[in-house]
Amino acid sequence: MKLKEIIYNLKKNQAILHYNVATLEQIKAGILAVKETKIPLIFGVSEGERKYLNPKLVKKIIDFYREEENLNDFIFLNADHSKTFDSSKLALFLYYDEVLVDGSEMSFEENIKVVKEIVRLRNENNLKVLIEGEVGFIGGKSEIQKEKIEIKEEDLTNPETALKFVEETNVDLLAVSIGNIHGILPYEPKLDFASGEKIANLVKIPLVLHGASGLSLKNIKKCILIGFKIVHINTEFRKIWKEKLIERLKEDTVTPYKIYEPIIEELKKKIIQYQMEFFY
Repeated sequence: MKLKEIIYNLKKNQAILHYNVATLEQIKAGILAVKETKIPLIFGVSEGERKYLNPKLVKKIIDFYREEENLNDFIFLNADHSKTFDSSKLALFLYYDEVLVDGSEMSFEENIKVVKEIVRLRNENNLKVLIEGEVGFIGGKSEIQKEKIEIKEEDLTNPETALKFVEETNVDLLAVSIGNIHGILPYEPKLDFASGEKIANLVKIPLVLHGASGLSLKNIKKCILIGFKIVHINTEFRKIWKEKLIERLKEDTVTPYKIYEPIIEELKKKIIQYQMEFFY
């Protein structure tokens, strides 16, 4: 089953977890979770994560687990926040399942131009790759942040602008800004659910929620109900990884797999928790 088919057939109260990875241990945690739940999972790799892992290698690792564990209908790979035409094109022709062409820091016209070209290449080459666009600016970064982040009015996604973008580009998915922020902050960001619902009703394609690490489960579920069908959680998993690693490094062993196995287990449990919350 292709990723588009899964996402477009989700029920109103369902969404798919998007989980970023930068190490084999993080990938293994996701694989073990999916083997247990048989719920689809999207592995995300940002430009930085792709550079660290190698974009070809991470694709081969995911493909290996698809075949080895018979998970072809359950695990998928997204080129998260591809900020240039070249990085988007590379992921497209490596046959990632999804590419987020992130033109949110470009002018609106340039954003449309770049995304349209990626969609054209996808269609011309008959590639079964989902293209996600981004309208509005989602601030922050995937870290524990200690200070308040200002959200400017112009950073929020205008519903009519979102509609124009979707009509011009023919993207499959749309990331929007309704007050969500990347990372974990000292406070929970206030979301404009009414704006999110209006955007969803206008564009009529699945929305993608970025920056969910700092949101309550209640508010994530409200987003799912109004049309967000992919939920990005990154910083929370990074935090678990680091805290558990610090704890494990205090042990006497110098055997890497003995250090890593409990970390993998901890990540797996959290992935399963979110999968069950978002899918059932």
